[in-house]
Amino acid sequence: MFLAWLADRGRTIEHCRQADLDAWHTEKLATRRPAQTFLRWCMKTSRMPRLTLPPQVINQDQAPLHQHRRLAILRRTLNDDSLPLRARVAAALVLLYAQPVTRIVRLTVDDVLDDGAAVTVRLGDPPSPLPEPVASLMRAYVQSRRHLPYASSRSSQWLFPGRQPGQPMNPVSLQVHLRKIGVRHALRP
Repeated sequence: MFLAWLADRGRTIEHCRQADLDAWHTEKLATRRPAQTFLRWCMKTSRMPRLTLPPQVINQDQAPLHQHRRLAILRRTLNDDSLPLRARVAAALVLLYAQPVTRIVRLTVDDVLDDGAAVTVRLGDPPSPLPEPVASLMRAYVQSRRHLPYASSRSSQWLFPGRQPGQPMNPVSLQVHLRKIGVRHALRP
């Protein structure tokens, strides 16, 4: 099924990119877990490039988040300076753009475009504009990355760098941070 889906996108397994793999896992929820075994085998046997697979298990909350609750959480996220900046930025992307945490952790610093007048983020094509005060939070967060505790994180291009050099933050870890600040029902794999 993955190979047919990939062919529909004009690609072969040998030319599969991270963006293709991320799209498959986002679009094909029911078949992604069975496909991971096949994808790992393809990478191990050099039939496809070594790419990052999302974690196999991320629990999804059952009840949808009601609009008034979503806005209340967003308001708190944007205005409560006592919350960690990283969690505030991630929560804003989840709450405003309905992005799964597996997508959020794959963003790089280069996906944030700031021309001085507006800030956009590449969530697709064209990049999505960030409204104020989210744009200001994003600017502050990108600047704060210079002061991260791990030297490997400071030099990383990941917007949400992980503790392992060269790796993004684990989606489950980000999900835990978001749950701590009240973003529960908006999370999806």
